[in-house]
Parts: sequence; structure tokens; C-alpha cells
Amino acid sequence: MRSTADPPASDGVSGTSPDGEVERPSDRERVACVELPALPLQLLLLEHPAWRELPVAIVESDRPQAKLLWVNEHARARRVLPGMRYAAARSLARDLRATVFTAERMEAAVDALFAILFDFSPRIEPEADAPGTVWIDPAGMTLLWGELESWALAVEEALAQRGLGAVVVVGFHRFRALAIARAHAHRANPDTRDREGPQAWVLRDRRAEARMAASVPLDRLGISPRLRDELASLGVRSLGEFMALPAVELRGRLGVEAEALQARASEGAWAPLEPRRLIDPLVQRTELDPPEGDVTRLLFRIEPALSELLSRLADRGAALSALQLRFELDHDEPLALRLEPAAPTLDARLLLELVRLRLDALDLPAPVELFVLELEGQRADPRQIALFRAQTRRDLDAANRALARIRAALGPESVTRAALLPAHLPEARYRWEPASAVQFPLSDRMAVDGERPPQQRRVLAKPRRLPNRPRREPDGWVIDPSLGPVERLHGPHRASGGWWVREVSRDYYYAQTRSGATLWVYYDRPRRGWYLHGYLD
Repeated sequence: MRSTADPPASDGVSGTSPDGEVERPSDRERVACVELPALPLQLLLLEHPAWRELPVAIVESDRPQAKLLWVNEHARARRVLPGMRYAAARSLARDLRATVFTAERMEAAVDALFAILFDFSPRIEPEADAPGTVWIDPAGMTLLWGELESWALAVEEALAQRGLGAVVVVGFHRFRALAIARAHAHRANPDTRDREGPQAWVLRDRRAEARMAASVPLDRLGISPRLRDELASLGVRSLGEFMALPAVELRGRLGVEAEALQARASEGAWAPLEPRRLIDPLVQRTELDPPEGDVTRLLFRIEPALSELLSRLADRGAALSALQLRFELDHDEPLALRLEPAAPTLDARLLLELVRLRLDALDLPAPVELFVLELEGQRADPRQIALFRAQTRRDLDAANRALARIRAALGPESVTRAALLPAHLPEARYRWEPASAVQFPLSDRMAVDGERPPQQRRVLAKPRRLPNRPRREPDGWVIDPSLGPVERLHGPHRASGGWWVREVSRDYYYAQTRSGATLWVYYDRPRRGWYLHGYLD
């Protein structure tokens, strides 16, 4: 039976209360660091098992002078370290194997890792600048697992079953827990885990955590080669020796990186967990009566359900990453399909084509009584979401045909659009011009001289002068009786111009009424009167 490899109690790991009982800190005070050492290397070795006994490295690009990003323990034994040039590393290890690990592959690996760890906590934060480092909030997990030791071992075992070596450290200080995890990362090699034992630690108090972190070598912390070599020349090789350096002179002598490193490792450093936002799968169940056995007609039944789920997925700011389709067949075994597009998408036609190709290859053994459609999503670029909405809610061809009929009936000047112009006064900042066709709105068309309008207004063709405000307004200023009195004015926003014709000086306000409407009014200083210029939608 595997147990947690705790440091000995004499090292200060177990705290005691005044009455002599062992203190067990609340899991709400804890943070768990899951460190998968050189995650790209582990994934690479899963693809090439024959390389496990050779020095292996991940390089930033495919060229001789490219820098090494990650190296395995066999490479370190040959004095090959991250930051070296590939040509220099080859001079030290002639049998070095190296390859490039793309950002797309890394993002997919982090997504897969997130899916595994989600079974152990809903609050998970992957480290942005360190692939393979993940923070987990263990709060509340003792109610399910009994002890944090059992929970930490289960996390490590779940990763081990997928061929991934990991170190799990449950501590109090984020950076110190990370330092301890990286100090033992070399023992998490999947080939040697059975010999080294389980890699899960649950630290009992902060003093033991600080002592263990102080002994961590600096070259395990991922610092730049320049800083690593400068500190080595000063005889500083561990985190404890580095923290003993005077903070006042650190930036001037060793640079900003050294100052930031000491700040992260200091006692008072604290950063809240920023868990990755969850995107739950969307599911829809559709019954078919009578059962359907024709693939073409079946696709027509799947299309509206897929479109509805894609719209709901877009509302969450996500795009489809995987589609699962389960068929309940008439007097036959259920059939399940899983499809993954090349990239997250909201294109229903593309997805239907993938479903059709899969169904054509399967040849349904019996008619379908019902199907369950499940969409998995991930965060998407807002521009992709905007394009999806524009394409699904607007038919440009239909709109252009309607405008052509209007022009034919009422004349070519009957269809116009507002074109923005650079000017000082609002009524001079647009003009109406004939519109021959409808186009999707683009952000660059909504700007004049780099300035974008902040609100959508309905502007009156001619500002309407308002009656003079009474000295006493029991219910407030009433501009439009149907909208109720004004409760708040926002402004003023000064607009002036037209001095070459007549002086114009206006103070614009947004007037919020009791009914919730917002009016656009201004006070004309030369004419000493209030005017209504428009409404805000």
C-alpha cells in the first residue's frame, strides 16, 4: 500500500498545541502544487519510448543555434542544461535527441491535464508561464477523501495511470510549495517511480515548509541561465542562501529578475488562486417517432439541436472542441460517436459534414429511436463569437433582395445609410448617403479619426427647445411626461464650434428618468436654453 512520503516529525512538520495534541491546520489554509516535471518531455517520451534511456531535449525552434527549453535527467548528467544552444549541447552529448513542441500541442496537453484534475477539485489554476505546473485548492476535499494524504496520493496516482510522473505538495506558501515540488521532480520520472515511491507530501506547518524550501537548489526553480550563473559565481546555490542576500541591493546588483524572485519567496508574499473558468458540456436529448433509419433525414433532425446548442455555447464565450453523439437504436445496442474538429469551431455545417461522414462509414444496423447530443467547449476569441452571431442571425442575400424591391418601388434615393464625418457638433458628424447593399458591421467603420462613438443614439433631425425649468419642481424636472421626472444628470460634456457662422457652446447631459429611459439634452449657453437632442437606446 502506498503512503504519503512525509518528512519526519522532528523536522518540524507536525505542530503541537499547548495541551500537547497534534495541530491539524484547516484545508482552507492550504494550497496544492502539482508539478509535472518537463511536461513536454514526458509527452514526447510517451510518443517515443525508445528515447527513454537517451539524453532528450525540447528546443525553441528547428535550427542549430536554438536554445534548449527542457532537458531530461540523462541530459543533465552530461552537463546539458536549459538555456544552452543546441549546437553546444550536441558537443556534450552526441546522442542527444531534440525536437520542437508547438504551442498548440502544449495547449491541448494543458486542457487534457485540466480534465484529469477536475475530478479532485473544481478550483484549478494552470501556471501561465510554466507548462506542467498546476495549482489546486484542496478546500473541502477532506469531506470526500478523509485525509489530505489520501487526496494527494489519489491525484498522483491518477496522473501515473496515464503515464505522467508528477509531484504533489500540499503546503501553505505557493512559491515554497512549488520549490519543494521541483526539488523532487527528478524522482517523478515514470520509469523510476516504482523504485522511488509515491511523490506526495502534505506539510504540517509553515516552519517545516520554509526549511524544506531553503534547501532547494536554484537551478531547479526555472530561473534564467544568466542569473543562475551569476549567483553560482557568488557561491549562492540554494534558495535559502539566496533569501539571505540583502533585499536593498538586490535589484542594483543582480537585476529585476532577482528582486522579483526574492519577493515571491518572501514570507509575506501571497497571491489568490485564480481558477480556470469551467465550461460545462451542453446536452440535448431528442426522441424520434417513428424511428429513423435514413442518414439524410437523421441529419435534418440533428441540425436544429446542434444549432441551438452552438448558440448556447456561444453565449458562454466558448467554441466547440468535441461533439459526442449517442444513438438509442430500435431493438439493437446503443451506438456512441465522438468527433473532434481540427480547431474549436462554431460552424454547424462543418460539424454536420463530420457527422455525415462518420455515419456513412458506420452503416446504422437499426433505426434510431432517440439521440443524445453533447457539446464540449473551450474559451474562444470574442471575434469568432461575433462572427458566428452575425452569420447565424442575419441573411445578407435576403436583406439585399428586400432593399432592391424598395428601391424599385420608391426610387434609388429611398434607401440610405448614415456615414460618420469628422466635425465638432453632433448634428454635423454624419450625413445620409445612398446604400446599395447591406454589409456586416465592422469595428473600423464605427470610428472617425480613431474615435469610436460610446453610445447608440436616436438623434432628432432638429433639436427641440424645452420649456424653461420652473423654480420649484416637486417631483423633479419633467422633460417628457410619459417618461417621468429626471432623477439623475450625467455631465456636462462640452461641445463647441461653428464660430465662423455663429457661436455655439453647449453643455451636453445624459438625463436618466424614473421610467429608466435616458435622454440626451444640452444647455445652449449663448441662447440660455435647454434642448432635447435625442434618446439613448
